Amino acid sequence: MKKMMAVGVLVTMLFAASTGIAQDKVVVTEWQIPFLNCLTGPLASHGSMYQWSTNQAAADINKAGGIAGKPVRVIGVDTANDPQKGTVEMARIVKESLVALGPVPEPVIMAAMPIAVENQMLSITGTTSYEYASKFFPWSVAWFPPYPKRFPPLAKAWAQEFSDMKQVIQFVEPYGPWPMMADAHVAGLKEAGANVLKPIEVPSDAVTFGPLVVKALEQKPDGIIFACNAEKIAKMIKELKSRGWKKMDHLLVFSSGDDAPLYTVGGEDINGIQVYNYVNPDTDSPRWNAFKSAFMKDHNGMPPFSLSTNYYDALFMIKEAIEKTGVTGDPSKLKEERKKIADYCANVKKFQGLMFNWDMKDGVPTNKPLYIFEIQGGKKKLVKEIKLAG
Repeated sequence: MKKMMAVGVLVTMLFAASTGIAQDKVVVTEWQIPFLNCLTGPLASHGSMYQWSTNQAAADINKAGGIAGKPVRVIGVDTANDPQKGTVEMARIVKESLVALGPVPEPVIMAAMPIAVENQMLSITGTTSYEYASKFFPWSVAWFPPYPKRFPPLAKAWAQEFSDMKQVIQFVEPYGPWPMMADAHVAGLKEAGANVLKPIEVPSDAVTFGPLVVKALEQKPDGIIFACNAEKIAKMIKELKSRGWKKMDHLLVFSSGDDAPLYTVGGEDINGIQVYNYVNPDTDSPRWNAFKSAFMKDHNGMPPFSLSTNYYDALFMIKEAIEKTGVTGDPSKLKEERKKIADYCANVKKFQGLMFNWDMKDGVPTNKPLYIFEIQGGKKKLVKEIKLAG
């Protein structure tokens, strides 16, 4: 009997050594991870999608045995896109939470993340840009590389599709990172030999779009990029068509515009336009197919939008960090275990994302692709994959 027990202990030790899991016992009965999200207000459609994806991730994790053998639950915390509310909620969360998701969106990030930094708690801002997330390193990680690496190659690739595209204009809404994204498009357009016209600012409170479209057409563009709210984009495309615009593939919608209102408001009028994002719905793997099927079931048959996978992957990254570093959830080790999770996520290698694998280097992802699609009948047809260097 003693010999059998000794063998069992040895096997356990060898397993722990091979996986890198420490021997300390997990003390929690359930991992509770707060998610500061905009569940109400003007960006509620985005927030609802993000919450759905984290709930789906939690369900998939729990079905497979949980995190270190314990179930996980994501607790949605509504910021309503209100920075003040975001700071109040973050101040509450950092008292006991091991790690968090969010905040969403950028105004709340800027207000609330300093509290996470002060309390040395990782909070993954999975849908913002490097330019925002990097301000809070090492207590956040970027989900994307910097704009100068991402968007010039993309805009160049799009412009080079069309030999007749010489004059390009952008509709830009002055919200969060969107103007910076538009600026990064310019570099790629110029590399492609296009003349970049004076951009049209889209007021955040705009409700009619005819005058903006007329103002743009006066500059005689033959290509247009939209960097603004999805519903506004759909309405401007309708205005363009009503004024005789024919070359639909010469219209490019940026990633944040790839959201439900683009399709529901745009309808058949968006057929032929191009969009870029980070999700290729034609990926074929059991894991992706299950996610896509569940998403379509709960979103009126629409395939996953850009950014729909980010917080799904973020929860799985947290799971991996907890399991690979031996985090226990012991309140007496809160500071130590917060740092373990942050350090792991900042430099995780070969992370198995929902669609593709990637590495993190000092909080910045490498080898993530971008995609350009054409929209037909509410579905995306892949035009080009852009692989970024570094």
